Amino acid sequence: MKTSDYLKKYDIRLKKMFGQNFLASDIYPKKIVEASQIEDEIIIEIGPGAGTLTDELIKTKNEIYAYEIDKTLERLLKERFKNKKNFHLKIMDFLDVDLSEFKGKNISYIANIPYNISSPIMEKIFIETPYFKKAILMVQKEFGERITAKSGKNYSPLSIFVQYYCDVENVLNIPKNEFIPKPKIDSTVIKLTPKNRNEDINLSKFFKFIHICFSQRRKTIKNNLKHINNIEKILEDLKIDTKTRPEQISIENFLSLFKMINK
Repeated sequence: MKTSDYLKKYDIRLKKMFGQNFLASDIYPKKIVEASQIEDEIIIEIGPGAGTLTDELIKTKNEIYAYEIDKTLERLLKERFKNKKNFHLKIMDFLDVDLSEFKGKNISYIANIPYNISSPIMEKIFIETPYFKKAILMVQKEFGERITAKSGKNYSPLSIFVQYYCDVENVLNIPKNEFIPKPKIDSTVIKLTPKNRNEDINLSKFFKFIHICFSQRRKTIKNNLKHINNIEKILEDLKIDTKTRPEQISIENFLSLFKMINK
């Protein structure tokens, strides 16, 4: 059965409030799972929807923990995978999930994440489970461009945080007509692999600091950090021009600035 058949069978009406765009067939889920190179790991799926990607993940025989916010999809998912002992479904908002139960375990994220909350989901993954093995995430193409940006208008706090912590790889692009309902733009699948970082820094504080730096992105870094004592001298010591805007500062310079301010 195709995604549309499942939606019709269970009389499912998709909701804009959840940013729902489901893959229409199993063509791209197969490609996503193949690119994921799944080994011996627990898979966390965010927003399984009608289960199109889930169906391919279950075939790997790995333990699958799926979190779905839409209660109307519960019966569909439970009945579709009722005989799959490696499938564990929880009907709840992933942003409210206590991920501490996975501490010390080998976990990976593979998901078609809801477009309207892509940023907070990624922040949660990094801050609460910094030990994850990899994340294969389907996102809107524009969001993917923000993640991989090195400077300019697409360069954002999320760009810095993701690129600081992970190697980022574009796995494949998916045209918008492969979704139900059809979104306005195409999607891209990205693979995030954590780097071996030696710095002992508080990721949550670092991310908050970056947000402050970008609070008014058209202003200079000096103006955005004017509340910090001796900020002008700190910038000069790091050879960062006080007139520089945040979108012009490299990740390594942001890291040096964060360390200098917090030493």
